Amino acid sequence: MSSSTSWNQQERRLKTAKGPLTDLRVVDLTDDHAGAVATVFLGDYGAEVLKLVPRGGNTSESAPAFRIWNRNKRSTQVDLHSDAPAAAQTARSLIDSADVVVESLGPGVADRMGIGWDDVCQTNPGLIYCSVTPYGQDGPLAGKLGYEGLVAAVSGVLTEQRAQDGGPVWNSLPLVGYGTALLTVIGILAALHRREVTGQGQRVDTSLYQGAIAARLPMLVRGEGVQVWDSAGSDPQGALPNYRLYRCADGLWLQIGALVPDFWNKLAIAIDVLDLVTDPRFETAPLYWPDEATRTAAKQLLASRFAEQPRDHWLEVLLAGDVPVSPVMASHELIDHYQVLANGRQSSIDDREVGRIDQVSPPVRMWRTPGAVRRSAPAAGADPPEWLEKKLPTRFGGDGAPAPDPTRRGPLSGLRVLDLSSYLAGPIGPAYLADLGADVIKVEPPGGEGCRMIMMLYLGGNTGKRDLALDIKTPSGKSVLEGLIRASDVVIHNNRVGVAERLGIDYESVRKLRADVVYLQSTAYGSEGPDATRPGFDPLFQSLTGISAAQGGPGRPPVFPKTPICDIATAMLGAAAVLLGLYHRDRTGEGQKIETSLLATGLWLKSDAFVRHRGWSPPYLTNGDNSGLNAAYRAYATRDRHIFVAARTPVERRALARVVGIDAVGRTSGGTDEDEGTAQQVAAVFASRPSEEWLAELAKCGAPAERVAGDNEEGFYANAQAAHLGAVASANYPGFTNLVQPGVLIEFSESPAERRSGSPTCGEHTIEVLADLGHSPDEIDELERAGVIAVYRASDSTR
Repeated sequence: MSSSTSWNQQERRLKTAKGPLTDLRVVDLTDDHAGAVATVFLGDYGAEVLKLVPRGGNTSESAPAFRIWNRNKRSTQVDLHSDAPAAAQTARSLIDSADVVVESLGPGVADRMGIGWDDVCQTNPGLIYCSVTPYGQDGPLAGKLGYEGLVAAVSGVLTEQRAQDGGPVWNSLPLVGYGTALLTVIGILAALHRREVTGQGQRVDTSLYQGAIAARLPMLVRGEGVQVWDSAGSDPQGALPNYRLYRCADGLWLQIGALVPDFWNKLAIAIDVLDLVTDPRFETAPLYWPDEATRTAAKQLLASRFAEQPRDHWLEVLLAGDVPVSPVMASHELIDHYQVLANGRQSSIDDREVGRIDQVSPPVRMWRTPGAVRRSAPAAGADPPEWLEKKLPTRFGGDGAPAPDPTRRGPLSGLRVLDLSSYLAGPIGPAYLADLGADVIKVEPPGGEGCRMIMMLYLGGNTGKRDLALDIKTPSGKSVLEGLIRASDVVIHNNRVGVAERLGIDYESVRKLRADVVYLQSTAYGSEGPDATRPGFDPLFQSLTGISAAQGGPGRPPVFPKTPICDIATAMLGAAAVLLGLYHRDRTGEGQKIETSLLATGLWLKSDAFVRHRGWSPPYLTNGDNSGLNAAYRAYATRDRHIFVAARTPVERRALARVVGIDAVGRTSGGTDEDEGTAQQVAAVFASRPSEEWLAELAKCGAPAERVAGDNEEGFYANAQAAHLGAVASANYPGFTNLVQPGVLIEFSESPAERRSGSPTCGEHTIEVLADLGHSPDEIDELERAGVIAVYRASDSTR
């Protein structure tokens, strides 16, 4: 079909098409946000998801957001915790007819019930069995309770976003849960691809702790010589003048995203503040700011200028000047936004209780096998037993799939991925595919891609790849690229809309060279609509989709979120999208075009608030001082350091009340005067004694709590559980020493994943890749002399 055919036209034409996971049966044994989001993703793309719930349902899923996170699922009552043999037998019969199981029962619990991996793999050898634990199956923290707040405390998430007083900050967005859900989906889909090749199932393992790492992947790179890039600091609106929230004359806020020099110059011209580019103090801006005084001076210049006019005026001026900018909005305000509608990001369905629900569409757009919202969330245990007797055919072992490469490990061995992306929202996805065994070839200009200006981010997003430095704008470079496309299963890029067409790497051009290619394009605002060609960076979409506003809280200024979660999640969704495309190709031989976007990701991350239905009101996501949700679920300062208390259930809240000597804790909503008063009482009690004493007493009484890691050293680099899981990996790169960063975060029982290498230098593998494509040494020398390629040699500088 023509690439000019709109996505909306195509989706209407394919409204009866099936998703890529059609006929796949998934048994869902999870009861938390991470599990619900992972399995709803599978259901959105066609899987038949059956949720097993105890009598009365899962209490943790009583929040309104689970109307969204449990859509496209069935539900039946199987009370596994009742110790009734019949419950385990029912679960076992369902698992025996399933393709995938996702369970979050805790280390060893499924084994004791007779439904663990070692039990079920004997009768269902093709099963993909995914376990999601709080901290892993074993190790020093295994077996600990795994609420979002507790894992965020232990892993360093709460101190990643620093408060002005240096204390921990609660993230209104459940970073731990989303990181875990995406790892779960990537692991399952990679294992399904391998099953299509070999016919063999396997166990997949990840954890909330590993999800907390995944959600901050590029921010956890450390080494001598690596400049730490802190976009937030302790300034609630952002540390960098060029990457910051500003208040306008009408009291409304906008987000500036002038990350690189080109956009910084455009900003200065558009708002007529030429001092930003002529003042000697700012000569290294916007990438390097010599001191706090210089940053403050630039912030003041910009703040005073934006305060002169209302926001709509500045949006018009900045957009006309091609400056990356976004208004700060609440998530629900985007329901009918023109760009959202143009890209099909809103779906509607009738719910049994609240009627029509407008909600977020599945986040990945697939050309041949689109995802869809087909069914509203079921009532707990609503599906009758006779429905469960239906057995779906299990299909695997597709013809023509590539054979595993015996010299490589991981479920994706034998696949080649061509990575034409840059910065963060593109490259992190291919890095995950490389970790899982794919041969990922990164193509960048001979001078290096733009993210090399911020090496911490580059090093965090390009591990395990081979690097080809190639000028694809030259005739010779284009010829080399065409040969590489023919040899690649997957092609990925994140160019602005229109650029791929000019470079000849649009889908129509690529599929003429490789008909069954799985082609992923990642855009900023989606490929259609008035904003399609606008530039975009992560914070613009955190502001646009409601993340920044939610982090600030009701009635308070928005807060710049330090973690670039829209970039990171878009890249991880890209990896999942490629795996969906590969699974469809494994079974049909068809490739297809796929799209992700920062806009779609931001809306998906805010799916709890991008909602409209009868009786709905915006969810409450943080208390008055951003320390948590309410008096029973928040960080408290003890005599020596902070702890995080997470009393979610009535039993846990009563236990907390006994420990602190207060009649009741957590009976009111966070942010109310009564709750704030209770929190102050509890805070005074906890401040009287050191953390170790309180943690021991809370544990004895059954009130969940954890010490808040003071920094990433405690939460990650020197954390014993991270070491046990192999989550901290050493790396090498010229010019840097003692380089460490996150390692492989998903475990596979039959095809263990293994990091190939750290991130490559520019042109490090140019000769090797060209030789693989059949180019002779003489041809390679000629390409280098002509400047078409660059070759890294050990004597070169650290590029």
